[in-house]
Amino acid sequence: MRSLLFFSAVATLAIIAIWQFWSGRIDWSVMIDEIPVEAAQVPKFSKSFIFEQGAVASVHASAIVSVSGNKLLAVWYGGSREGSGDVAIYSSRKGAESDWSKPGVLINRAKLAQDTDRHIKKLGNPVLLSDGGKNVWMFFVSTSIGGWSTSAINLVISHDAGQTWGRAKRLITSPFLNLSTLVKGRPFFYQDGTIGLPAYHELAGKFAELIRVSQDGAVLDKTRITHGRYTLQPSIVSLGGGRLIALMRNANTTRNIVRAYGKQGGKAWSKPTYTDLPNPNSAISMAGDKDILAVVYNDLKHDRNQLALAVSRDKGLSWNKRFQLESSGPDEAGNKSEFSYPYLYRAKNGEFNLVYTWQRKRIAYVHFNRAWLEQLP
Repeated sequence: MRSLLFFSAVATLAIIAIWQFWSGRIDWSVMIDEIPVEAAQVPKFSKSFIFEQGAVASVHASAIVSVSGNKLLAVWYGGSREGSGDVAIYSSRKGAESDWSKPGVLINRAKLAQDTDRHIKKLGNPVLLSDGGKNVWMFFVSTSIGGWSTSAINLVISHDAGQTWGRAKRLITSPFLNLSTLVKGRPFFYQDGTIGLPAYHELAGKFAELIRVSQDGAVLDKTRITHGRYTLQPSIVSLGGGRLIALMRNANTTRNIVRAYGKQGGKAWSKPTYTDLPNPNSAISMAGDKDILAVVYNDLKHDRNQLALAVSRDKGLSWNKRFQLESSGPDEAGNKSEFSYPYLYRAKNGEFNLVYTWQRKRIAYVHFNRAWLEQLP
C-alpha cells in the first residue's frame, strides 16, 4: 500500500511539473481576429426548425458550425429526458440550397464507453469548431458517477465535414481526479492552430476557465476567468489586439449576466462585473467582433419562456435589447414554456447562425446577416 501511495504521489508531481513546463512555453498573446466581410447588403432573416418531429422525446444543448464552404452542421443531445441512459448526441447537415438532413446518432453512451474504456453514465453539451473545410472538432461532456458537477470533457474529430467521426478521447484537464470540467461556449482558434476552449466548473464552486488545447486534444494550458461560486458557461469573442470579452451565466441572486475582459489572448482576465442584461441562471451565447457584438439570452430574471437578442457597439460595455426571438406563457395544462441554451455562430462570410432549445422538443434554427442586425431599431 505504501509503495502504491508513493508511486501515485510521484506520478501526480510529475504531471504537475510537465504541465508547468509546457505552460511556460505557451504563447497566449496572439489570437486570430476574425473580421468577416459581409457578402450581401440586403437584410436577411429566417427562422425554422432543424426537424419537425424528433426521434426522441426531449432534446437540448445544440451547437452549429459551417463546413466545406456554405454547408452547415448542427448537433445536440436527446433522449427520453435529460440525463437518462438513452441520451445520445445527434447531428444533422444542411447544404447551401438544401434542407436539413434526417437527424442521426453521432455518439452514444456505449460508443463513448468503448472508445474511452470506462463506464459512462450520461453525456451532453456538445460544442463545435471547424476550420471552414472538412475538419470538425466536437467537444462534449460525460459523467461516470454522480451528476453534471462530476463531468469530464471528451473530444471527437471528423475529417469529412461531419459525415463520419473518429475515436473519442477524454481530455485531461486536471491532474487531480479529472472531475468537474464542462463546456458550453463556442471554441475558437489561436494563430498557431491551437484551440481556445471556454470551460467551467460546478463542483466545490462555480467558476469559468479558458483551456488551451492542441488539435488532437492535449491540454496545453488553462487560465481562470473567474473565481467563486456563481459564474458558469463563458461565451468568448475576440475584440482584436489580443483582447477578449467573456459573458457568463450567473447562478447567484443578482440575476444579471456577468462580464469579464481578457488580455494577451486570454492569459489574464479582469475582475468580473455585472451587465444590465437579466439572467435567470441560464445559458447565453455571444458572437461578433470589436465593432458589433450580439448576444442571445433569456431576457428575464426568472424562468426561460422568453429569448431575446441584444447588441453592443462599445465592446460589451453597454447592451441594447433589439429583437424578441421567443415569448410565450404556459400552455393549457399550465406547463411552462422553455426557449433556452442558445448557440450563436458567425460564419466566415459574416452571416450569423443560431440554434437553441425550443420547448425541449425541437431545435430552432435562425439565420441572419449583419445588414439585418444593423437595421434593427
